[in-house]
Amino acid sequence: MTHQIELRINTTEQLFNGFDPAPFRERELDPQAERYILANCENLPLNEPIELNIFLPANKLPEVNAEQLERTIRHHFVTRSEDKAAELAKGIRLGRKGLFIGFLIFLVCTLIGLGLMNAFPNSRLIVTLEQSLVVFAWVLIWRPVEILTYDRWPIKNEYKQLKRLSTISVRLKPQSN
Repeated sequence: MTHQIELRINTTEQLFNGFDPAPFRERELDPQAERYILANCENLPLNEPIELNIFLPANKLPEVNAEQLERTIRHHFVTRSEDKAAELAKGIRLGRKGLFIGFLIFLVCTLIGLGLMNAFPNSRLIVTLEQSLVVFAWVLIWRPVEILTYDRWPIKNEYKQLKRLSTISVRLKPQSN
């Protein structure tokens, strides 16, 4: 089953970012148009195709190259999916690096704590200091673990949607009065 997203505009220029000076085939979609398309496909099954129906005034249809418009929209989503993939890879690198450094600091804190506990076995101050070092070490590794798990999910989901939209079918249709 092909899912339909409908977009009603007066000119194709409304689809594109007005600040983007690139030629037509390389232009970015307007952020509001992109959000609208993403919001409409967000809850659709990932394995089913989507068709974007763009409704234009009948007198504007002959001015628009439908194939070029489809290529431009697809190019936008290809570029955005590549950006998301890079963001995902950067997050994974950052998380792994942070986790490695965090574990090294965790090890150092644990060894310092054990050394102090062995040197001063009956000191309450040293027990408090040792527990503080353990808490500090856990806090240091929490954010890298969060980056590698929870922070990754929304980026990965958005990547999947953008990748899916990079193959979207675009149909131009006349607006009914």
